[in-house]
Amino acid sequence: MAGAEFRKIEIGDKALCEERLRESGFRGCEYTFGNNFVWRNIGQIEIAFAEGFYFCKQFSGRNTRFLYPSGKGEVRRAVELLREYCAENGLPLRLSVNKETAENIRAEFREAVITPNRDFFDYVYLAEDLENLTGKKYHAKRNHLNRFYENEWSFEPLTAENILECVEMNKRWRAENVDECGLSPDSEEKLDELCIVECSFKHYGELGYTGGVLRVNGEVQAFTFGEPSSEDCFVVHVEKALRQYQGAYTAVNREFVKSLNGKYKYINREDDAGSENLRKAKLSYHPAFMEEKFIITDL
Repeated sequence: MAGAEFRKIEIGDKALCEERLRESGFRGCEYTFGNNFVWRNIGQIEIAFAEGFYFCKQFSGRNTRFLYPSGKGEVRRAVELLREYCAENGLPLRLSVNKETAENIRAEFREAVITPNRDFFDYVYLAEDLENLTGKKYHAKRNHLNRFYENEWSFEPLTAENILECVEMNKRWRAENVDECGLSPDSEEKLDELCIVECSFKHYGELGYTGGVLRVNGEVQAFTFGEPSSEDCFVVHVEKALRQYQGAYTAVNREFVKSLNGKYKYINREDDAGSENLRKAKLSYHPAFMEEKFIITDL
């Protein structure tokens, strides 16, 4: 592809990847280096840099798809580069795009087939809504919070000093949500997520993540972490809480957003991957909008 080859993403790619990602400023969770890096094995992610673009390839064979390229440059040229690569490697050209880039593709390629990918729409919230939880629509959330705040609790940043405690809590979360439950419709997704959390902890400092830890009686009960995808949007990659205390999820969500001190207007809490329970939970926080995703073919 114009002298560039796809290869496995490495931690040393962070600076250049983030430079290209900033140039596009997309809010989607896939447009973060951390997401691309920690999913590199499960998602078979490979990357390439060419003519000012950052290309990200997911999966392999007939399932191959490409994230809409980040960086500066013309839409048509980016697509031409991917066409050349796919032709050389006998692959179909399938692009994963957001609403904005789907419209750009439609303007340039009238023959393109654009299909919504609802299971992977991101839920994006106003940070002030998650922090304040005001109004009738958040009445149930405030009740959960009040129950949690009856405990002796504390909140602190997730750092090298407490990360091992979070690793241990994550093992307890697995026991509660995977080992005790056995096979379930979403067990594979939970196991994948556990791998992602383990990888994230292993490279936490190198990835430059920001996170928080919620304790009750001094013991870790919940943690969360993520990174910005644009100047006005922070992506929460992971949020985990144990079952022992009612309202722990609501509390770690709120306290973490408060700890960001108004730096970001929006909080992206990622997609629901088609899980009905997760969809219900994410909708209950009343997103400001959905970061819509589409698959484009026949380019």
